[in-house]
Amino acid sequence: MSSRVDDLLAELSAAMPHVSTPYTTADRADRVYEVYLFAQVIAAAADGGAVVEFEDHDERPVKDLILRGAPGVLHRRGRFTHALLRIGTARPVEVHLRVKVQGKTIASESDVLLLDTKNARDCRAKQQLPKAAGCVLSIEGKYYLTALPADEAFHYLGVRSSFPPSLTSLFASNSFSPRANQCLSGSRLPYELGVLPNTRFQNYTRAHIRETLRRYVARFDFDCLL
Repeated sequence: MSSRVDDLLAELSAAMPHVSTPYTTADRADRVYEVYLFAQVIAAAADGGAVVEFEDHDERPVKDLILRGAPGVLHRRGRFTHALLRIGTARPVEVHLRVKVQGKTIASESDVLLLDTKNARDCRAKQQLPKAAGCVLSIEGKYYLTALPADEAFHYLGVRSSFPPSLTSLFASNSFSPRANQCLSGSRLPYELGVLPNTRFQNYTRAHIRETLRRYVARFDFDCLL
């Protein structure tokens, strides 16, 4: 187990070289895996020329990241930090870990959530959950030492049905199974299985993230290629 966590931690350092995270080899791999996906957003944005900063709840710069270990809410005051992506002249994008999003009928956790600063500031000011329609990307991450259970895929699709098509989402897992793959391939939602450091599936995941950010930025800045 420790070698797997070591690989994930090494990727965190490579993707976010100027900040520190509180994770060690003693942490559970599934918890670190969600932070690994958070780091893939940072890496994809930075590769596209984004300026990446890290902030606390009050939008003050930080270098030591404090990240949620359990589902929480974006608007609750505390020490939790998030990333800020500045890309061209587009409205900046905040990247949060393990926060809840309000769907049509239910509120659900997003392992990694991207939303623009106007949406995020409105949530903090009004003390409310982000509305799915105002978010840029939601990533669901699943880490398994065994084959990915098909139930995880079915559950993801069920939860996703509560959100509008305008919310781009991505399902990512380190694991694979034919049944889970069959379930996910039957939907029109993007997904990647086998996503781990130094694999082509990591590259595919970053490509999904880049494409989502490019579409978002094009709403504000046609000169930015990302």
